[in-house]
Amino acid sequence: MKGHCIILFCIASLTLNAEEQVLQLGGKESWNNIEALVGVEIESKIPTSHAIILSSRKPMNIVPDLLLTFDESGPDRFADVTGHYLVTTSSSVLRSESSQARFGSGAALFSGISLAPTATLEQSGLFIKPKPGALFASGSRIEDFTIDFWLYPANVAKGEQILTWSSGRKTLRGESLFQRIRCQVGTNSIEWIFNDFFTSVDDTNRITIYLKGIEKLIPRTWSHHMIRYDANQGSLEYLVNGNVEAIVYTTKSQKPGGEIYTPKIGDGGVFILGERYSGLIDHVRILPMYLETVQDTKYPLSGGYMVSKSLDLGYTDSRVFKIVADVRAPKEGAVPPQVQLFIRTSNNPYQWTDDDFSSWIPIESSVLLKAETRGRYIQIKAHLYPSDTGESTPRLNSISIFYEPDLPPPPPSMVQAIARDGAVELLWKPSPDRDLAGYVVYYGTASGTYFGTDAVLGPSPIDVGLRTSIVIDGLQNGRVYYFSVAAYDKASPAHIGALSREVAGRPLRMER
Repeated sequence: MKGHCIILFCIASLTLNAEEQVLQLGGKESWNNIEALVGVEIESKIPTSHAIILSSRKPMNIVPDLLLTFDESGPDRFADVTGHYLVTTSSSVLRSESSQARFGSGAALFSGISLAPTATLEQSGLFIKPKPGALFASGSRIEDFTIDFWLYPANVAKGEQILTWSSGRKTLRGESLFQRIRCQVGTNSIEWIFNDFFTSVDDTNRITIYLKGIEKLIPRTWSHHMIRYDANQGSLEYLVNGNVEAIVYTTKSQKPGGEIYTPKIGDGGVFILGERYSGLIDHVRILPMYLETVQDTKYPLSGGYMVSKSLDLGYTDSRVFKIVADVRAPKEGAVPPQVQLFIRTSNNPYQWTDDDFSSWIPIESSVLLKAETRGRYIQIKAHLYPSDTGESTPRLNSISIFYEPDLPPPPPSMVQAIARDGAVELLWKPSPDRDLAGYVVYYGTASGTYFGTDAVLGPSPIDVGLRTSIVIDGLQNGRVYYFSVAAYDKASPAHIGALSREVAGRPLRMER
C-alpha cells in the first residue's frame, strides 16, 4: 500500500455513469470556436443560421496595378485596393448582393444611365483616374500590360460601352493627339479599339488597332474578358474565358516583323467603366505584366479549410464516438462539392503544431470512430472542395461531436468504521465501474475536513489500491476521526470520483 504518491484530480460532487454527450460547432451555436479559416468564410443569411462556405474572394498572388473588387459596403465606397487610382462613382452605379457577384461579397451594377436629375449620359459609370506612379499615369511608357474583368450583361445591345480610356497627348513634333481605348459591344460580341495608343520609337507614326471576339456574348451569364500585351513580341491578344479570340501585332502592318509600336501615355487620362452599359462587372484588374494563365473558376479547385480551437471534453481519455457534419451541396458537375473531415485527440493540446499533418486522422461523417479515439482535447478540421467545375461550394452548417466523457467512478457503498486500539478499520462495498483502478481514503479530526496526518500510512488521502478494507493505524486513542472513501479510474492522471458517505470512529485503548 502506498501513501498519496500519485497525482489525482478530486471531484467532490455526486457523479453518474458516463453517458453520451454532444458538442456542437456552428448551427444555432455559431462558429465561435474557430482557430483558422483558410480559403473559406462564414456566411450568415439569417440571424439563427450560419454556414461555412468556400470564399470566392480572389487571392492577391499577383501584385496588380489596379484592383476593383466591389466588396465594399456601398458604391460610394468603391476603391482601388492598390491605392494607385482614384475611383469616383456616379449615381448610376449600384452594388449587387454577394449571391449575384462573381467573386467576393459584391459586384458593380450598372443601369446604363445616371440617376441624377441633371446628369447626362456621359456622366454615368465609374471613373478611374491614375495617380502619379500608376501604370497609366501621365507620360508613362508602358511595356507589358494586362487588363481583365468579369462581365454579366443584362442585355446585349450594340454600342454599349464597357470600358474606355481617354487622354490627350502631344507628339515630339508638337501634334495634338486624342488617345482612346474602347471596349464595347459589337454584333453579339466584344470589340476593342485602340486609337493613337501605340506609337513608333521616334513618335512619328501611330496605328489604330481593332480586335473582335468570336464567342457570342450571352445575356445574364458571367464571362471573363482579358486584353494582354507582350512588348517583346508586339502581340496584343484578346481572350474570352481563357481562349484567345483575336491577336494583332503592334507593327505598321499589324503582322509579325518590322518595328514594334509601343504604348505611350498622354496627360489627364481617365478610365470610365460601364459608361453606357447595363449589367454587372466584377473583379477589374490592370496588371503590369503579360498574364499567362487565368483562374476562371469561381472557387479555387484546391478548396479551403476550417480548423476548430482545442475543444475541452472535461476529462482525460474521453472517447469520441462519431462526428456528424450537416452539409448541403448542390448536385453540380461530374464531381459535386464535398467536405472531408479530420480529427485529432490528445490529453495535452500543447503538443500540436500547425504543420503537424500526421496527427490528423481522416474520418467519415456519421460513421462510428475507432475506440482509441480518446483524449480530453480534440480538434476538428473540415476541408471544403468545390465541384469539379469550380462553380459551386458546399455549405457546412454545423458539426456535432458525439462523445463519452471518461467520468470518475461512483463512490463505494456501505462504508463502515470499526474502532480499534490506536486504529480504525474501514470496510466498503466495491464501486461498480468497469474502469476502476483503486480507492483513496480521506481522514481528519473534524467532520468534512480531511487533513489528517496521524496515520502510519501517511497523511490524508491514502491510496489503498483495489482493497475494500483497510486498517488505519497510528491514530490517537480517545480522539474521534472522520473518514470518507472515493474511487479512481485508470486514466492518466487518474480521475477521483465523489466522496462516499462520511463515517466516524474513536480509537480506544483495549485491555490486554
